[in-house]
Amino acid sequence: MELILFAMIILIVIVALLASRLNDNSFPFPFDQKEIIFTPAEKNFQNLVEQAMGPKFRVINRVKLSDVVTIRNGVSNRASQSAATSAENKYLDFVICDRNSMKLLGAIDLVDTNGKGYKIKKDWFVSGTLEAALIPHIRVKVKASYTVDEIRTCINSRLLGNKGPAPKMAGKIIPAPMIKARNRNVGVVPSAAKTSLQPQISSPQAALPH
Repeated sequence: MELILFAMIILIVIVALLASRLNDNSFPFPFDQKEIIFTPAEKNFQNLVEQAMGPKFRVINRVKLSDVVTIRNGVSNRASQSAATSAENKYLDFVICDRNSMKLLGAIDLVDTNGKGYKIKKDWFVSGTLEAALIPHIRVKVKASYTVDEIRTCINSRLLGNKGPAPKMAGKIIPAPMIKARNRNVGVVPSAAKTSLQPQISSPQAALPH
């Protein structure tokens, strides 16, 4: 009888321990599903970038910095570990790739100067890493509305290095052979006429335009 009672007590203790572990913060999977994955600013901006760039490009959201760079050869183990750890903890809001080759073409970070100040301060480690790796990058200020044209122009000029088309000039340029030089004798006053006109000029004021 005592043995059965002792076994029941042990069973109760084990169940209590398991229940406490399930409710404890040390539970190995303390996760819930997020209601939204992207902020409204991120979602709207990505849609506009995809419209601006067209089907030849792919826009990827929230990419780790460590996914787009690698440690150079010849760097010490200590420096490599420190740089790799820092890069692992940083991410880029958007990266633009060639759709066929998936070659990285540039990176974009959004800057929200209102509210919580999302990435309002420039991360010098991120910018320095991208510059060292020769990856073009820009920071775009979050605002209420963008136009597809201004996003396309910004990305083409500052990320892809593409210049816009040259402006078209209105009218036609007259070819040089069609322009005839003026005859030197036309409009020239003969010397005799000059002499006859000299007495009529009473003062230098008469030669000034009215």
